[in-house]
Amino acid sequence: MIDVLIQTHNEALNLPHTLQSVQGWVNRVFVVDSGSTDRTREIAGEYGAVVVQKAWEGYARQKNWALANLPFESPWILILDADESVTPPLKDEILEVASRPVQNVREGGFFLNRVTVFMGREIHHCAYFPAWNLRLFKRGIARYEERNVHEHMIVDGPTGHLRHLLRHEDRRGLEHFIAKHNRYSTLEALEIYQHRERWPGFWRFVNDRVARRRYIKYCVAPKLALPWFFRFVYMYFLRGGILDRRPGLTLCLFISTYELFIRAKYNELVRTGGEAPAGIEGLAVAEGGGAASGEMNSAPKVVLPPKPLAAPPPKLEQPASDSVPPPQIVLAAKAAPSHSPTRGRKIQASPWKPMENIKRALWMIVRASLFRMSFHNWYGWRRLLLEMFGAKLGKRVRVRPTASVEIPWNLDIGDDVVIGDYAIIYSLGKITIGRASTISQYAHICAGTHDYTTRRFPLIKPPIVIGDEVWIAADAFVGPGVTIGDRAVVGARATVTNDVPSDQVVTGPAAKILKRRVLED
Repeated sequence: MIDVLIQTHNEALNLPHTLQSVQGWVNRVFVVDSGSTDRTREIAGEYGAVVVQKAWEGYARQKNWALANLPFESPWILILDADESVTPPLKDEILEVASRPVQNVREGGFFLNRVTVFMGREIHHCAYFPAWNLRLFKRGIARYEERNVHEHMIVDGPTGHLRHLLRHEDRRGLEHFIAKHNRYSTLEALEIYQHRERWPGFWRFVNDRVARRRYIKYCVAPKLALPWFFRFVYMYFLRGGILDRRPGLTLCLFISTYELFIRAKYNELVRTGGEAPAGIEGLAVAEGGGAASGEMNSAPKVVLPPKPLAAPPPKLEQPASDSVPPPQIVLAAKAAPSHSPTRGRKIQASPWKPMENIKRALWMIVRASLFRMSFHNWYGWRRLLLEMFGAKLGKRVRVRPTASVEIPWNLDIGDDVVIGDYAIIYSLGKITIGRASTISQYAHICAGTHDYTTRRFPLIKPPIVIGDEVWIAADAFVGPGVTIGDRAVVGARATVTNDVPSDQVVTGPAAKILKRRVLED
C-alpha cells in the first residue's frame, strides 16, 4: 500500500493531471495547501484527496511537518509535486516494490528519474536529465534537510533507483516560471551567504553528485568572474542543450540568467553585511504563507473529502510515449534498365537525424579525450561522462577507460556491472545489461546490422537484452536482436546469434549449449 503527499499553492491547472496519474492504485492522497485562492482545494476534494490547510513555512519545513503529523497508514509514502505525474510504466514499477513485504525490501527509499517538459518539449539534455529525486520511501525513516531551497531527503538505510520516468510539466506558463526562479534566486543567495560548504573529500566529490554540485555552487562559482556565462556554456554545449532545439536554448538562457540573479543578490548580501532583502516577505506571500485568512493563521485544518462523485472525474489524456519509433525502411521500386548504375535508384537517406550526428560527434571527442585518457580507477568520472550523454546507469557500474561505447544514450545498465578493457559496446540500437553482469575484455556487443535483402543495404538496429548475473567472456560476440537469459555464461570467443536461455553455458562459433550453470553459493 502507498500513501501520497502533495504540497500545493494555486495549482488548479496542474493538480488534475497529478491526481489522475495516481487515481485508483494508491491508498490515500494528502494535499497540504498553503492558502490557494483558485480551485486547488475543490479539485483535490473532487478526486477524493484529504486536504490539509497549513500556513507556509518553507519547502523543507512544510514537508517535514506533513511527514511528522499527518495520519499516514501505508508502509510506503510517495511525494509528488503538484506539477508532476506518474507515468504508467513507473506506476507498475512502484506497485511491484510495494507488493513485497516491507521488511523484505532492502532499500529504505528509491530515487525517481524526472523528465521536464519545457515549452512543449521533453528536455533530455541541458543538465536537466537525468534528474534523480528521492520520492518513494518507507514510512517513518525519512525527512528533508533544513535548507531554504533545493532541499534533499535524508533516508535511514540504503537507497535504490527506479528506471521509469516521472513526468514534470508546469502548465502555468513562462510568467510563473520566471517569477518562481526570481524567488528561488533570492533563497539560494541567502543559502550561499549563510552556509559555508566544506570540501567533501575527493571520493565524495567524484562519486556524490549532490556534494559535487553544492561545493561548486557554494565555493567555486562565487569566485568566478562570469559564472552565468560558464553555466550557459556548460548547459548548452557540454551537456548537449543544443540538441533540445529552441526550447533547450531558451531554457539554457533562462537558467544562466537565474545564475546571474543569484550572484547579484549574493553580492548585495555581502555589501550589506547579510541584511535580508526588503522583498523577502513577498516570497512567503507567493507560496501562500502571507494569506490573511483566519483559517490559515489558526491550527492546520483537515478537510475530509466529499461523498464519492456519481461519476469519476474525467480521464485526462495520457502523454505520448517517451520512446521514439524506429525509422521506417522504405524499399525503393525497381529501376528501369539503364546504362547508369544509379539512375532510377532511390538513394538511401542517413539513418541519423542532424542533431543525432552533432551529439555523436561531441561524444566521439569526449570519448577520445576525457574518457579514454582518464586513470584506470576513475570509474565515477567515466560514469559521469556517460550519464552526461544520456546513459542510464545503476550504482557501482565500472567501465574501463579502453572500453568503446558507441552511443551512450542507447545504454541501460543495472547495478554492479563491469565492462572490461577493449570491450566494444556497439549501441546503435538499445542495449540493456542486467544487474551484476560482466562483459570481459575484447567482448563485442553489437546492436547494429544491415538489411542485405535490398541493394540499398539500410542500417537496422535490433536491441540486445542481457539479463542479470550474466558473464560474457573474453572476445565473445553477441549479435543484434539477441536476448541472453539471467545467469547465463557465454564462453570465450563464442559467437551468439540466437537467444540464450537462463542458467546455460554456451561455447564455440555457433554458441552451442555446453552444460547448465549451477551456482554453489
